Amino acid sequence: MLLEHSAAPAHGAPLLRPDSDALPVTKPLGSASVSATWSVTDEARKSGAGILLFAYGGEATLHHFLAEATAAARSFRALESAHSRVRIAVVSNNATIDRNAFDLHIQPRPDLLFAGDPCPYGREGCNPNQRPRQWATRLYYLAHSPFELTWALDSNIVCCDPRAAARFLRTAEQSRLWGFDIATANQAQGELYPHNWNLMVRWSRATSNLMRDWLLLQFRRGLASDDQGTLFAAMQRQRASGGLRVGQVPTPFAAAFYSPKQGSFFPRITRPLTARAVVLHVGSGNGPASEQWCRAFNTDAGTRRQLWIASKGAALAALRGARECKEALQESKCPFAGVRSIGAARPEESVFQPPLRDPQKLAIGWNST
Repeated sequence: MLLEHSAAPAHGAPLLRPDSDALPVTKPLGSASVSATWSVTDEARKSGAGILLFAYGGEATLHHFLAEATAAARSFRALESAHSRVRIAVVSNNATIDRNAFDLHIQPRPDLLFAGDPCPYGREGCNPNQRPRQWATRLYYLAHSPFELTWALDSNIVCCDPRAAARFLRTAEQSRLWGFDIATANQAQGELYPHNWNLMVRWSRATSNLMRDWLLLQFRRGLASDDQGTLFAAMQRQRASGGLRVGQVPTPFAAAFYSPKQGSFFPRITRPLTARAVVLHVGSGNGPASEQWCRAFNTDAGTRRQLWIASKGAALAALRGARECKEALQESKCPFAGVRSIGAARPEESVFQPPLRDPQKLAIGWNST
């Protein structure tokens, strides 16, 4: 591994720090070599497809996220039949869970409940009284999912159409995720950059190595650091060394708001939708609030639209076309307007291949130690 030398300390021995790009090397201990996959407990017992939610942490954090996750799970249960029912598991250190919402309860080991940080994205603009966050526990238990095909979602989501969600998950299982190893939501305007609130993972040798690499990179960067950068790095490493196939979750099943302007949270805008939005990343809250979000997103279903919020507290509005979008955002080009899929006949209904950055152009910031 390449090493950078910093200024020598008083005793004369240089400090060595890992290189910043972390690409795989072909030396015997590099990730390009043939090696055993991650030894995951009960790996042989993984079966079928299901949804995995997370609600863990200290008391205040735990109860907040468990309430969100329970509301999210219930939104997948509404109007369900035996044909549309999906299995839902939750990773939670709470003693009990709502058995009507969840089929499986995975209790994390106490020593794997790492300390969090109220400002995991940095101190600028952060309220230090926020709930402490860390994603390393989630990352570890994502690899230990009981499902062969796992749809891992943040707790603050809502499902607007349980039957459509069940059909999508069933087709993903039958098609072996349309030939992909992992699919993520995309928070970039062009080439895919993962948005980890919505991940679909098909368990395989490739994803076993990906998950192990991701966890170790997360430890290296910091347990409470942003886990999207480390997933991006792990995906690039495995694409370069092992042929990992990376796809994008279609917008109806990964509808989320993004900030088109660098350094500014508002305005917020979604990717284009034509079909009904099925899964939203908006904050599940409670039944009435979820219904309002679903109704707002799908009032104009069947027409091409982008949803946007101008500022904090502003009402949700629909932008129907590039002209409306450019005028509303005062931009020369409508952000997130293009869905450039490669070889997908119906990108709104199946995981597709988006433009992907050359793995050799991996760039990620690291802590100094």
